[in-house]
Amino acid sequence: MGRAAGGRSVALAVMLVAIVAAPDGASASSSGSGSGAKGRPGAHAAASKLAEGGHAVFWECPAKTTELLVAVNTLTLHPGATLHISFAVRNGATTACNYTAPYVGVVPGPTATTLQAGPCGSVGYEIQGPQHANVWPGPKLVNCPALGFAQLAPNATVSGRGSWNQTKPDSTQRVPAGNYTLVVNDNRHFSFPIRVARS
Repeated sequence: MGRAAGGRSVALAVMLVAIVAAPDGASASSSGSGSGAKGRPGAHAAASKLAEGGHAVFWECPAKTTELLVAVNTLTLHPGATLHISFAVRNGATTACNYTAPYVGVVPGPTATTLQAGPCGSVGYEIQGPQHANVWPGPKLVNCPALGFAQLAPNATVSGRGSWNQTKPDSTQRVPAGNYTLVVNDNRHFSFPIRVARS
């Protein structure tokens, strides 16, 4: 994470490591590389890294003051395994900023405090195959629940999770074995090499 964040970045990393513990007991370790929005695309995607952090835009929260930390439970998926993606976002600014979250109950009303990653989530991601082809969630339109703005207060942090069970969009069929890339937040500054194993 960025130098200016200091101990708060460490706290953010510790919090995410605590929430990203996988069902099989594995947990992510922070890379501490601080690739940020100006880093080289894919430069951080070393096979040993289960977490990436840096500055990024989070809806109306600008990259300059917003820290994003993303972690996965594994980089190799065997048959039946699920990829878990966890994220934490911290507003380092002195003013609140808006982000999008699903409504809870009636609309308008309060937004959810438990966020999700994915096509209808507060943080987007996709699984890419060769030539950056979108393998999941695919090109089709997704019918999302009602979404509204929530405020991320100064020094506040929100977190959430998403998952992928190796299937093709709208199918129970597993994708072919091979190399894929998880791309988070609609850019390659937060990406992870994912291998789908034959067995």
